[in-house]
Amino acid sequence: MKTHIYTRSEPYLLPYPLRLIYLTLQDKGYDVSQLFCGLDFGPEQLHDEHYRLSIEQHEKFILHALALTQNPHFAVELSKVKRTEGMNLAMLTVVNSGKISKALNLIERYNPIFTRTFSIRFHEIDEQVVMDIELHLQHDSVIYFVLSTFALFIDEIFTKALGSTEFITRAEWAIPKPAGFDEVQSAFSFPIAFKQPYTRIYLNKAHLDKPMQQADPQTVRLLMEMSERQLEEAEAEAEVSLVGGVKSILIEHVASPPKLDDAARMLGISSRGLRRKLAQSNTSYQKLLDAVRAKLATKLLRDSTASIATIAYELGFDNSSDFTRAFKKWEGLSPSAFRNNAD
Repeated sequence: MKTHIYTRSEPYLLPYPLRLIYLTLQDKGYDVSQLFCGLDFGPEQLHDEHYRLSIEQHEKFILHALALTQNPHFAVELSKVKRTEGMNLAMLTVVNSGKISKALNLIERYNPIFTRTFSIRFHEIDEQVVMDIELHLQHDSVIYFVLSTFALFIDEIFTKALGSTEFITRAEWAIPKPAGFDEVQSAFSFPIAFKQPYTRIYLNKAHLDKPMQQADPQTVRLLMEMSERQLEEAEAEAEVSLVGGVKSILIEHVASPPKLDDAARMLGISSRGLRRKLAQSNTSYQKLLDAVRAKLATKLLRDSTASIATIAYELGFDNSSDFTRAFKKWEGLSPSAFRNNAD
């Protein structure tokens, strides 16, 4: 199971799933103010479609909800709630897409709008469509909640479209089996195997060409246009915050900078994805490391009396000669000359 190490700058989430949690618990008479303890947002942000949440905010909110309800299987209860206020444009677009194969394509495409707590990818294994899920969360209880919520949601919309025909055939999740799961297992129409090497949901390929409900074409077009705009906004914000996330990691670990693969794991993204996203932002991992080191180096040379060798060590260089060569490349001067000029 992949875990996520948080930074101050992360990909953002639209607050729709948390809005549904908030409204449901409010209806049930819970003290919903407890959901926001220690968080820097409140109910008004959950109703603001332009507000974004970090993965850390998302996870803490769900932890609060699980603690408040004292129900580790709250996702099962939540799946029975039918409130349009809990849906977003992308969900409505999927539900009204007109065909199961198209709905699956839209689920993958609009993954960044649904949530950035996990990433999905579809492929085929032995005549089945497999949805691979890569999680970017830390707590097993939250992972179980998120996976259950998502699986029950897609199972409902596709089962309804097919007239109760089985669509999800089975699931394999990398988390341990939650305590008390046997008591709620019947809520899932498919078997779930826990402590597996992958987190996957298997779909019946035979149903891909079958129709789903569809709103009138004009409404579908409008939903698509609005969802595409939201996707553009979410991707643009994610690219900016991803650069900030890399910088935060490098600043925190500058004395021993992680390799790109390790930084990617910390950010909950594949190494290839991190390289691609940084390239799209006209930068690279090495350029960001150089920029962080250069900024810290100039500050240390100006504001401290530490030796060149000490500064080199603090910035993660093996020796002062390597640091000197790098600094000349950054600033056009040796560290000693830069310090003398600064004086």
